[in-house]
Amino acid sequence: MKKTRSIAVFTSIRSEYGPLSPLLKIIMEHPGFELKLLVGGAHLLDSYGKTVDRIKEDGFPIAAYFPFLSEHKNENTYPQILSRLQTQIGDYLDKYPVDLLLVLGDRFELIPVVATSLLFNIPIAHISGGEFTEGAIDNQIRHAVTKMAHVHFPATEIYKNNLIRMGEEEWRICVSGEPALDLLKEMSFFSKHDLYNDLGLDQDRPVICCTFHPETIGNKISAEFVKDCLQTILTQTNYQIIVTASNFDPGGAEINEMVTKCSQLDERIIYHKSLGQLRYYSLLKYADIVLGNSSSALIEAQSFNVPAIDVGDRQKSRLTNPNVLNCKAESEAIIKAIEQVQSEEFKKIYLGKPNIYGDGASCYKIIEFLEMLKWDDLLVKRNTYNVVKNAIDMKS
Repeated sequence: MKKTRSIAVFTSIRSEYGPLSPLLKIIMEHPGFELKLLVGGAHLLDSYGKTVDRIKEDGFPIAAYFPFLSEHKNENTYPQILSRLQTQIGDYLDKYPVDLLLVLGDRFELIPVVATSLLFNIPIAHISGGEFTEGAIDNQIRHAVTKMAHVHFPATEIYKNNLIRMGEEEWRICVSGEPALDLLKEMSFFSKHDLYNDLGLDQDRPVICCTFHPETIGNKISAEFVKDCLQTILTQTNYQIIVTASNFDPGGAEINEMVTKCSQLDERIIYHKSLGQLRYYSLLKYADIVLGNSSSALIEAQSFNVPAIDVGDRQKSRLTNPNVLNCKAESEAIIKAIEQVQSEEFKKIYLGKPNIYGDGASCYKIIEFLEMLKWDDLLVKRNTYNVVKNAIDMKS
């Protein structure tokens, strides 16, 4: 009889939980796996929409809570956040060992989680490794998680090759695509009429779906920049803008406060801490433009045939779908980009094109790979330097 493997999955923010949710469902229902869902961070705070309630509504049992974030901004410096979480995750794993820890992405709070797992000799599986985003510290975080991880689920062959160049053994890697796209296959979207009524949108005006996160390198995306950007769009276009909350990187709370004030002054700006998966993806289905610097614009928006304007450098060097147009973090540059993405010439570039991040079967690829995994060989990561060097020398 095969052993039931316990898989701990950590999530701390809505942008991470959304892509993970279809995978959580499969793990929970799989006879060979036992799900241990670890929930903390922004999920537990009212200021970020208290999305832990959505997780419960989705039917996922939560194994443990990790309240490492505070509602008070002055208590959320990097050292405070990381030290609190390291202690909390350490206490949990010491009491409740698991067979595998699974994490997604490049959030900085993953560092204490995976480092602690490593110290307990718990294998780590990482989704979305091998990517490059030069405009944020996420880049270094992602690569650090890769080197601590034992199993990798990159989204594309290019990202797989990046992992091999970083010294990861090929047998540990499965090109899965992005799990977020799995959600779209099963979802029954709101009608436009019902969605717009629910969100308070004017059905006679075009809509921009907007999310801005801070740039943790360069810091060009400030609260003042976001204010100027929104006001410029309102004065120079006919668009209404629905804005979702920034993350809890330093500067994110200030952006959220500024957007809240802007929404109180102009009814064409509507602010939501969190839309939830169904409302968010329904909005992508009907929106005219996606704007900001969220990875969702690069990954999911193409599946809805909606143009996306990626602002600034936060996502710089990440692979982009044909619907994405990058522009400088300048208000006038954004106005020009809005005009360009609505042109017939730009529409011809992306309409009907496949999404480079996958076909909506990511979670099944991940599960099949975990089912066939050589669990006894996971912890020892062998030196592949000579293999990679010889491969590079042969190509040069």
